Amino acid sequence: MPKIFGLNLIGLIATSVAFFILGWLWYGILFMDQWMALMGIDPNAGDPPNMSLMALGFVNTMVASIGIGLLLKWLNVTTLVTAVKYGLFAGVCFALTTVAYGPIYGGTPIQLFYIDGAYNLVGYGLIAAIWSFFSD
Repeated sequence: MPKIFGLNLIGLIATSVAFFILGWLWYGILFMDQWMALMGIDPNAGDPPNMSLMALGFVNTMVASIGIGLLLKWLNVTTLVTAVKYGLFAGVCFALTTVAYGPIYGGTPIQLFYIDGAYNLVGYGLIAAIWSFFSD
């Protein structure tokens, strides 16, 4: 099986696609109205989605997937429960703290932090869970 950074290519595709689909569900269905209101987006404007930004969003999920995959590989994590624990740990220590800069310094609403932060925590746990099935 081909590898990228020593990680299974199918695992990278699976984790990246899963995190991307989670984002679509999270922001496009579950929290769409609240997120758009907090971001100041008019749902009646009818602007089509910017596809180049969507592509960058997918690249972003790939980078997170590589990071979690490498963390699990370096720690020799092979079980689902342990992988999810490390994924959530990384989510709290890296994603959540980064998202927190918005309300701390940028003046974004704390509700936006809750939506974005929870998405990242769930996403990092999901990525780690999937990677546990691709451990060597």
